[in-house]
Amino acid sequence: MAVKAPIGKTARPPREPWIIRTYAGFGDATQANRRFLNNLKEGQRGLSIAFDLPTQNGYDPDAPVAAGEVGKAGVSICHWRDMEQLLAGIPLGEINTSMTINATAPFILALYLVAAEKQGVPWSALRGTTQNDLLKEFVARGTSIFHPDVSFRISTELIRFAVARVPNWNPINCCGYHYMESGAGPAEEIGYAFGNALMILDAIRPSLSAAEFAQTVRRISFFINSGIELVPEICKIRAYFQLWRELCRSEYGIDEVAFRAGCQVRSLTLTEQQPEVNIIRIAYEALPVVISAGARVNALQLPGFREAMALPDQAEQLIGLRTQQVLMHETGVAGYGDIFAGSTVIEKLTGETAERARAIAIRLREAGYAEAIAMVSAELTHALADRQRKLEAGEIILVGVNAFIGEIGLGPAAAPDDTASDHPAAERERIAALRSWRAERDNSSVARAREKLARAARAAGAAIGDAAAIMEPTLELARAGGTVGEWTSTIEGAAGGRYTPPILEGGAPVDRLMVPAAGRRIRIALGKAGLDGHINAVKLLAHACMQAGMEVILAGFKQTPAQLVEAALQEDAEVLAISSLAGAHLTIAREALAILKDRGAVDVKLVMGGIIPEADRRRLIELGVRAVFTPKDSSLGAIVARIVAVSEEPGVAA
Repeated sequence: MAVKAPIGKTARPPREPWIIRTYAGFGDATQANRRFLNNLKEGQRGLSIAFDLPTQNGYDPDAPVAAGEVGKAGVSICHWRDMEQLLAGIPLGEINTSMTINATAPFILALYLVAAEKQGVPWSALRGTTQNDLLKEFVARGTSIFHPDVSFRISTELIRFAVARVPNWNPINCCGYHYMESGAGPAEEIGYAFGNALMILDAIRPSLSAAEFAQTVRRISFFINSGIELVPEICKIRAYFQLWRELCRSEYGIDEVAFRAGCQVRSLTLTEQQPEVNIIRIAYEALPVVISAGARVNALQLPGFREAMALPDQAEQLIGLRTQQVLMHETGVAGYGDIFAGSTVIEKLTGETAERARAIAIRLREAGYAEAIAMVSAELTHALADRQRKLEAGEIILVGVNAFIGEIGLGPAAAPDDTASDHPAAERERIAALRSWRAERDNSSVARAREKLARAARAAGAAIGDAAAIMEPTLELARAGGTVGEWTSTIEGAAGGRYTPPILEGGAPVDRLMVPAAGRRIRIALGKAGLDGHINAVKLLAHACMQAGMEVILAGFKQTPAQLVEAALQEDAEVLAISSLAGAHLTIAREALAILKDRGAVDVKLVMGGIIPEADRRRLIELGVRAVFTPKDSSLGAIVARIVAVSEEPGVAA
């Protein structure tokens, strides 16, 4: 294919078979904008915006619970000026933008629409996606805010609004991705994602005309995972395409529906040991979703190869871009039709996967939203525990972890930067800028918009109301200069506050894990500090400690250090185990240790786990943390044994 004129440093064919993205965002809007512009210059063709955890959880930077996490795991966005700065120099009528945002999706979409207005771009020209999928947040990722019933209603109202007013926008991205990250197999990933989509469409259908409903069905999109097992993953993506078309036809009588999907490859396979091997894993995992013309995703983004150690820096994102560019331009995969058509192996496994996935989707649909949350959560916990057992037993080979071990040492570890290390000064600057914004805007307009939003939220009740019920006052608040924290607290007031699901679901215990007996009834308080909601590791550790004979106090997730310490003290815990994945571990440790000292709790030992760079592991130990666990500590038995040893250590003098 002839190559057109160069764009920046690169040249590209006139039509590319999928959109190349990187998942990016850190610091403030200006910093993230520089990263976006650089990635676009290097060949990225669409945006995939990572928002920081305060933004995802509906907090402004000055909220106490946001301390240490502002701008860490994504970009901090509060109001329309932030969004405008984030997208400066990027023509919104020409770029396809994916936004990983869920509970606060209505307000973030409103900010995006306001930014488009200020660029003079009509909403009809906008193309992109708001993730807006809360089911997987309740069971796997944890950035839910409101009760499931409220979350479901707000999600569906955003869908109705966007289909009517932003016709080329995908208003929801039903995610299979996070189910696979939490232990699901191919059929389960598809079934959970499609079951969620069916529940949403069933709820919306009665209030729409046939033509409006058909348009809504066609705007449903998906975000899928791609793992390392090549043949099952090739069959999975083919089953996704085939089954969605079949379900739309059999359940709703709508033919020729395109399966719209973005993809990121599986992060669960990426290891802290031999991180260089992750480059190979990522390339292999990208192949199944682009190799076949009949089952190719619309957009692809790849993680950083050191993801198990720290958030990706610019160089790691550039490797991800180059990996996609090699696949697209050098391998020739885009130059052929459906190369697997007629393969007895592929077609048999595709059919079996689709059949199982269909049964799972219908089972979830029949259960209903609230029951589906409990059902999926329990099934994922069992699947994750089973994978861990097989890994430790050697039934699953993971190179560098339980086979072919020893570091490779091709390159130095990533140097800490402002995406991974402690940054109190930057956080203070962000808070100061927010307070200046509040002082300079028209606060009476903000107050009026918040009152309208509160009335609309209260009036809508538990039913799916008019599409404009939430979105119109949300837009008014965005235009007035309201913030994500103000939008969220307004909905909270109408919805009866925030909702936190339990860490462990009810149901039968998981199969026996390979852990040693504790020898006595150690009391351990276990929870997550900060705003990251990924609780897979916490679930596994809770089950492991219980099976070892410990008494486990589940102290909750998305907690402040003070709340976790209080839970530990109230329950007379000997060990406080805190998980943190979002880069705030130093802030959390300092605060927790200071509170323990102030309370005279010299016998309570603090241990921590998460995505913690090696340099920070040493700093945590120097601060007084007794043990630090990272993805390199892959043996649950060894972790339990270390916790037992820590419990026997003497306390520190007050």
